[in-house]
Amino acid sequence: MFNNPNQEELTQHEKILVIMFKNKEANQISWWRASYFQQEQNGIFVGYEATARMSELVKKYPFAFDLRMSGRFREIRFKFENAREIYNQLPVELGRHLVREKVII
Repeated sequence: MFNNPNQEELTQHEKILVIMFKNKEANQISWWRASYFQQEQNGIFVGYEATARMSELVKKYPFAFDLRMSGRFREIRFKFENAREIYNQLPVELGRHLVREKVII
């Protein structure tokens, strides 16, 4: 389960980020397709809206993600190497997950 001390409901954008951060710890996936978020991971489920939410994240925060095409599928990668700079530019509600999931300390 993810680190959610206040038991608040996460937005779909937050769910995508938390899933990415949790899997970074396990060194599992670096490039993500929407289909990965359409199944439950770490107790979190985004659903069929994942494609749209991923696109919104990349458009709103292009400094935080790399984008590529793999065949006909769009894939994104969070730029973990720039996590501190990204944290400083993200809104508080998104940036807090970098701290909660120990991406930055």
